[in-house]
Formats: sequence, structure tokens, C-alpha cells
Amino acid sequence: MTSTVPECDDGATAVRAHYDAHLGPIYLWMVGGFETAVAAARADLAAAGIGSGAGRRAVDLGAGIGAHAVALADAGFVVTAIDSCAGLIDVLRDHAGSRAVAAVRDDLVQVRRHCGGPQDVVLCMGDTLTHLASLPEVESLVDEVAGVLAPSGVFVATFRDYSAPMPLGVQRVIPVRQDDDRMLTCVLEYRDTTVIVHDLVHERTGAGWALRASQYPKLRLDPAWVCAALASRGLAVSREAGPAGLVRVVAARPA
Repeated sequence: MTSTVPECDDGATAVRAHYDAHLGPIYLWMVGGFETAVAAARADLAAAGIGSGAGRRAVDLGAGIGAHAVALADAGFVVTAIDSCAGLIDVLRDHAGSRAVAAVRDDLVQVRRHCGGPQDVVLCMGDTLTHLASLPEVESLVDEVAGVLAPSGVFVATFRDYSAPMPLGVQRVIPVRQDDDRMLTCVLEYRDTTVIVHDLVHERTGAGWALRASQYPKLRLDPAWVCAALASRGLAVSREAGPAGLVRVVAARPA
């Protein structure tokens, strides 16, 4: 048996539909559980030089299940966590408990609407930047981030460099995770400005294996372009290798 999430012409709508109906319900499984995700998030913060928050403010964009938001709160930050997927926000709230995390369901580019003042840290981790609908939307987000960063504030983003030469043949097929009852496989379809990501979920049922399939676009973002966009807003930018083949960009506002 095969089921599919209906395709959407609008990129932003396709991303929301994909997460709401397809990846959101299995996201916690996909990352290996909440504690595993938080441990990885703490390593991300340490690698980016983010230490004790001591009451400082932070925003986590594309917060997902809240691993980075919880890691920030445990380090002392007061955190606003923003994501567009209702299911992921529910998981975030469940795991955040009494921590200083305000969970908000909204689009990332609305970050300034939800900030009560200048932010000391703004995160956009995982592959979140590539989920935006267009380069102008990335520019809008950069404007928003630059507008909310406090003096000496830091913006940290990790994302995959899809601007590199496209993989060929079976290199486009990526096994993400599997156990005895579920398998998640990703297939990449490169186009001029986007990569169409096909997520194939095989799940064991009483009648055998069932396939659920869905697709959505990611931007082929050039890290050099992202760095230049941040630098043009007066931020000091560095680029380095991130976890799991991602690029890490750190942009700091002068004191």
C-alpha cells in the first residue's frame, strides 16, 4: 500500500504540508529520541562558542522538537522557539516543561514580531535556511535577524551546501534511519535553483509493509552568498565545517 502527501505548487506551502502530514509525526523517531537530539544540540552550542546564558535572551528559528531551545534554556537563556509545524511545537512544549522556553507557531521570517527586545543569540540550525521559499525570503530573514541582534549578539546557522555539484546515480539515495518496523529513505532530485527532496517512509503493518511518500523543495543556497548577505548588514561573519556534513555560519554584531 502506498500513500502520498498531495503536491503543492507553492514552495512554502509544500514544506508546511510535508512536515505537518509526513515528517512531523515521525520526527522524534527520526532524530533518535529527544535526549539524543538535545545532546547533539549541546555539542552544536559548544562548537559555536555559546556558553552560559545567565538570563540573556535567545531565539531558536525552525526549533522543531525543541532540542536547541532546551539546550539554550538549560544554559540559562530565556528562549523564544519558533516553528511552523503544529505537531513539532506540541512535542517541544511537552519536553520543555517548566523551562524558560516560549513556543510559537509561525513562519521564521516573522521573528521580529515575537521578540520582546534585542536578542543575544539567534539560532537557525539543522537545514532550516534551505526550507525558505526563495532567495528574497532568505534576504528578509537576514534583515530580521540583523534587526533583533543585540550588541555583541550572535547568529548561528547550519545548513547543507546544495550549491555543490549534484550527486549522480545512487549517490542521490540517502538512508536516514531504520529499525525493525520503519525505514526512512531520502532521494534528491536536483533542479536549477532547488533540490526536490523525496522522503520515503516504509512502515510495517499487520498486512505487511506500507509506503508513505512526500516531497518538498529546498533551496540550493551558496554559503558564500549567505555570508555576504550577513556581512552586508554589518555583521562579522565566519564560515566553518559543521556537524554531519553541514556548513556552519556564525555572524556577530559588534559590541
